[in-house]
Amino acid sequence: MASLPDMAQRLIDAQRRQGTFIADPASGPGTPAQAYMVQGIVWQALAGAARPQAWKVGASRLEAEPLAAPVLPERLQVGAGHFSPGLFPGGVKVEAEIAVRFARALPSGEAPRSRAHILAAIGSVHVAMELVSSRLADTAAAGPLWGLADNLYNGALVLGDGLADWPTVDWAAQAPRIVADGRLLAGPSGRPPLDDLFHCLAWWIDHVGGARPGDIVTTGAWNGAHAAGAARDLRVEFPGLGQATAILTA
Repeated sequence: MASLPDMAQRLIDAQRRQGTFIADPASGPGTPAQAYMVQGIVWQALAGAARPQAWKVGASRLEAEPLAAPVLPERLQVGAGHFSPGLFPGGVKVEAEIAVRFARALPSGEAPRSRAHILAAIGSVHVAMELVSSRLADTAAAGPLWGLADNLYNGALVLGDGLADWPTVDWAAQAPRIVADGRLLAGPSGRPPLDDLFHCLAWWIDHVGGARPGDIVTTGAWNGAHAAGAARDLRVEFPGLGQATAILTA
């Protein structure tokens, strides 16, 4: 197995040259803890000592431990997103998501931490778009631990419209749409991740050492990841709630 700095350097080089590389499980992290260490090395090289402002978090099922990854600064847009297609060398898929932004600090390690306590610390909730793209030439062949090290395939995150009166929203009734160059890619359909939009937040707070004001967390796809092909005008819509948009420009 290569050293963790060597693994990280492969990802750093791919980020900088906007390319991909071939990997397999034997050449990558052996545990989630090692994958998170690689994430940290990549972040330090590309973003410096600043704490991440935005994260993605999710889990495969309610009983599973969630996974998380930071969003690099150049890959985060608040409002209408504009990105170079070169950021997505392996192509891009679009996910309809809901993200939260914390207004109050929540320290890690509090017990018990009630759901109401966490929700009370959220300042705003937003329609969000994740653009999924990997530095791995073949994600299936590379394996899930390389995927975790590769920031869970985050290509970019767009924080869109804020939701008025979000505590009263009936999340189960929402049916988002994904549109690319005016063509419907998905929806109107979907459901909250794990049928509980906020399920992973308690774990995430401990994972990152506590929430801070301004932290943004996007909580997972509602109706899958959908390849955008050559489309350049991308939009996620939650009818009646708002939208997030991204333009891919040369």
